[in-house]
Amino acid sequence: MLNQGAYATKVLVGTVVWTVGIIVFGTPVQADFLSFNPTGNAANPAFTIGGIDLAPGNALARGAVPLTVEKTFELDFQSGLTGLINTNGLTFAPPGLNTTYQLTAVGSFTEVVTFVSPDQTMAEFKLAPVQASNSFFELYYNPAMVANSLTGTGFNQGTLILSAKPSTTLASVGLFSLSPGQTGPPFPALDQFGSANNYPGITTVSGSGSALINADVTYFNPAFFLSPVIRLSFNSSIVAPFGQVNPSASFTNQAGGGPPNVTANTGSINGVTGPDFQFQADPNISFTTPEPTSIIMAGLGFASVVCLHVWMKK
Repeated sequence: MLNQGAYATKVLVGTVVWTVGIIVFGTPVQADFLSFNPTGNAANPAFTIGGIDLAPGNALARGAVPLTVEKTFELDFQSGLTGLINTNGLTFAPPGLNTTYQLTAVGSFTEVVTFVSPDQTMAEFKLAPVQASNSFFELYYNPAMVANSLTGTGFNQGTLILSAKPSTTLASVGLFSLSPGQTGPPFPALDQFGSANNYPGITTVSGSGSALINADVTYFNPAFFLSPVIRLSFNSSIVAPFGQVNPSASFTNQAGGGPPNVTANTGSINGVTGPDFQFQADPNISFTTPEPTSIIMAGLGFASVVCLHVWMKK
């Protein structure tokens, strides 16, 4: 029979160690670097990176027009990776990226308008405190080059390598300002990428801004992410009209793959007629990993709880 005083002491010790492990583990820090294999194939090299750089892509603020304070809207996004960010903060393309395989990003977030200037030339927004049930962010690997910015297809096909949910407890902010003189017609063409205008007759307001979104990682594929990741920070420039990529005709607002289920509807003047507002987004992503000592402490805490069962029999 275990002495009651000794039993209480052992329970207290085990509980304290477990609690400390949980507290420390639940307090992540921003890691400088992580180990990432862009193909998920151990025969190919992994790289130590500080983040990933996405190519100019598409974002669609569904139902955002006209902008009013406290209005909520869904922000759909899609793009492909242009490279990895090395330990000096420089972007490089690993062998085969966008020639023998693609890495793509797709997401949907619930946003709320927090400020609109009296002259309607500037607006601020952030993640809504209550996210739609379909809010998500995902990264995919595909050995086939199937992503098409013009049609909006192929961004959520292949192998899922990471998924996340928008974090409403961490900082998020967005800002968009109209260019001087863009409060009325004439408006420029929406599609100014390449020699062909794929949206004849569709014009747009002109402006720029930025956005920051944080998300909690719910899954990562260890064949690609050789370091564990628990959070990501998504920051992007946003502009209109489109100059570096074609405007997408369709988007997806559902996690888990599948064909696009949203058709962009900007009307004849993007940003004015609505109901949607479409803009070019050029993001990069950094990741948060758990501090190594946090994992050790959490493991010690778990081990101490297991040991209690052994001690109680003594």
